[in-house]
Amino acid sequence: MDISYDDKHHLHLGYYEDNYDYEAIAFKRQLEDVWDIFFDFQGYGFKNITPKDELTLDLFGTRIFSIDNKEIDYNTGVQRLEQWLSLNNMI
Repeated sequence: MDISYDDKHHLHLGYYEDNYDYEAIAFKRQLEDVWDIFFDFQGYGFKNITPKDELTLDLFGTRIFSIDNKEIDYNTGVQRLEQWLSLNNMI
């Protein structure tokens, strides 16, 4: 399945607590009310823990999760990123 993203709708999400500095980027799908969140494992020196066939975008990393919603706000996105980082023992 090819996924197209709306280049006018993206959101940078960051986690900057306890001396950590991690960022992910959320892209809005063009034809769906879904935001895909990408994390650059290599850029942060982590082993990619996603399935081998998970969507990866050059320059942005690999999709780590999606949020089903027409709109997301920064706080919601950061909260989900923090949960994901914690669940995967990165923070």
